[in-house]
Amino acid sequence: MDDTLQTLLNEQLTLPPEYHNGLSSHLPMALHALHALGAGPSRLRAFYGSDAARFQGRRAAPPAPPPADWLALRGQIDAFPALQAHFARAIARDGTDLTLHAAVHVLIPGVAAAALHGAIRTAHAVEAGHAGELAAALAYWAACWSALPPVRAATGGEPFDRWTERLQLTGDQWQPGPGLISAGMRLAAETTAWQELVAAPSLPPDPLAALARFAAARYAATRNFTVLHLVTGCRALQVLAPWCDAQVVAHALRAYVAAYLASGVGSRHTQPRLAPPDWPTLHAGAIASDDDHIVKLVHAATDWAARCGGDDGPWRAAAATALAARSA
Repeated sequence: MDDTLQTLLNEQLTLPPEYHNGLSSHLPMALHALHALGAGPSRLRAFYGSDAARFQGRRAAPPAPPPADWLALRGQIDAFPALQAHFARAIARDGTDLTLHAAVHVLIPGVAAAALHGAIRTAHAVEAGHAGELAAALAYWAACWSALPPVRAATGGEPFDRWTERLQLTGDQWQPGPGLISAGMRLAAETTAWQELVAAPSLPPDPLAALARFAAARYAATRNFTVLHLVTGCRALQVLAPWCDAQVVAHALRAYVAAYLASGVGSRHTQPRLAPPDWPTLHAGAIASDDDHIVKLVHAATDWAARCGGDDGPWRAAAATALAARSA
């Protein structure tokens, strides 16, 4: 790993995991994404200075001893220091692979936590290969952990294209509520519409890629901030798939539908289509941006294009839309 990235990931561990009353810190995720897109040391340091300013001098809470039972602390944001100590000790004792195997399958039912940011931060930490940041990422996911309701009856069998059309039509009936995305997701998951949509689809062979492709196309058409998180969130679960059990897609689908409904994006919401530039131009734009969401979206779209091969149009369109949103 690049020495500058290593140093900055170390430094950001002195900052809290959230700012402004519950907004997730994107700094470690964006630093890794910038590095992966080709940003050099000076750009990484400049981005760190800009992004860290939002913490307004706040520092991380004092360290705490590891808990006797970390599972009992799930969903308690004030327990973040103790959870961080638990995962740091587990990684030092058992290594990254065993720690992930032990933790991720337990955390996946709460993938909706903090609008998917627990899983997203964990995936970036895995790819960055930074043990301290991985401990913090798992601790944040655990501290924000919140499981959506169970699906009462799974019917299945609805063709994916027809299901996505119905998802959009159902979205026409929604308006995004005030407050955090995660709050809107919880409200959406209490509805009959959510139950019916989660139970219905027949998913393609690579379901996370199919869900991400649809989200990328909808983001390119709408510039919707919540839908952006479905592109990055599905990518995170694809990265974490080696440590997930067979239920990962079911849990992902529940969070996906809740977020899509909470976004308020329906079939009528569209923006003018853009002619996306080539990838080097998109990467240069993302590297120059101080917007952590743009950086992460362009990185996720790049990774999806590499994973999926073939037509990269939806991924480039989503990346171009993110960059255009910055200048709009």
